[in-house]
Amino acid sequence: MTAVVLILMVGMFGFALDLSRAYNRKMELQMVADLAALAAANALDGTSTGVENAVTAAASAARDVRIAYSRGTVAWKPEALSFGTTSTGGTAGWMDKASAKTNAGKVFFARVDTSELDAGHGQIKNILIPVMSSAFTATQVTAVAVAGRDSVNALPLAICANAIEPAKPLGNELVEFGFRRGVSYNLMNLNPGGRTPENFLVNPISPAGTAGRSVIGNLDIVAAYVCTGKMAIPALQGGAVTVERGFPLAALYPHLNSRFGVYVEPCKAAAAPADPNQTHFDLTAATWMKEKPDGMTANTLPSPGPLMTVAEDSRDATSTSYGPLWSYARAAKHASWVNYKGVEPPEGYATFNASEWKNLYKPGLPVAQGYPGTTPYQTTAGGANAYRTFANTRVLRVPLLSCPVAEGSKVSANVIGVGKFFMTVPATSAAVYGEFAGAEAWSAVGGSVRLY
Repeated sequence: MTAVVLILMVGMFGFALDLSRAYNRKMELQMVADLAALAAANALDGTSTGVENAVTAAASAARDVRIAYSRGTVAWKPEALSFGTTSTGGTAGWMDKASAKTNAGKVFFARVDTSELDAGHGQIKNILIPVMSSAFTATQVTAVAVAGRDSVNALPLAICANAIEPAKPLGNELVEFGFRRGVSYNLMNLNPGGRTPENFLVNPISPAGTAGRSVIGNLDIVAAYVCTGKMAIPALQGGAVTVERGFPLAALYPHLNSRFGVYVEPCKAAAAPADPNQTHFDLTAATWMKEKPDGMTANTLPSPGPLMTVAEDSRDATSTSYGPLWSYARAAKHASWVNYKGVEPPEGYATFNASEWKNLYKPGLPVAQGYPGTTPYQTTAGGANAYRTFANTRVLRVPLLSCPVAEGSKVSANVIGVGKFFMTVPATSAAVYGEFAGAEAWSAVGGSVRLY
């Protein structure tokens, strides 16, 4: 009996020792898979360059992990990384790099499978279990991880782009999607194709390329996304988004005003922090304008033209028809956009001085007086980091649609870009005044990445 029991005891000790070693290696490989998948997913931005960056990021993350009780490193193989359009791969399944680059606009998920690495990484040579049977000589373990974005940093409010071009010159000035930096617009009163305002509620929970249901009857849900300026979808590109005609501003404007420290349920300060600078840049505060502007925005073009402003067609402009200029952002130089190949540097594109207003805004010739060395926003406590992503919350990231959008109350629309609009004053039930601050990069629109 002792001999039999000793064999059983050795087997039990073997299971305890060898299986714990296998479990430890499994956890090490899981760390490799998790970190590589997260690094890859974080690099995906809807472009083929993003796919290339994802491959590089995954390899770098994997090589930084120590395995085998910190005695070894991982020999990375590109075959371990694949890409998908959803957390399950999508209808096309998990794709290699070449296929992912072809479908880059839809690819926002990464999968890492360590079974595609050298088999030795997952092989544990057992010490005691083989006493029970020679079939237990070694244990093979692998790990799989899937990571992808779970949000985008954009409001569920969409408007029509004033122009289809991402950028073009107006003289020497940079114009993006038909908007001019430093000029204010009423986002509720724009339409480049007609006299009836066009604005839309974006379904914040239906990913691009899917047919989402109507959410206009569930504004208590939508309100939370308005507060935070985020939507629970991985991307805005790669397919049409679901929109509903007529953004319900009367019900949602209080939630936009959380940026000014005014909170209405379900807005909470922890999830939707107020901007550090809550100065109202209204007509009274626009002391850097020599003449008081006609209104809070550039004047709308007269009928029968479209609902655009004198900033886009200045033939009927006067010195007071441009609204308060440059409270947050200065006009940028198109040559700088060309030099940086459309990728705005952290310090921003080169800008004009206020003394150039006479050349930028003819024939109205608004005149600056005492314009500060930075901008009124920075001067009144905006700070040196005012233009960094999320350094402030008054900048609304608004999806810009390719218009005209199909007729109907709930339809699909294509997002061609995201515009940054600085809230000059709190929103009302009829207006959201936003000064255009430039087009946002897709990489900055991407929200947080998580494991699935």
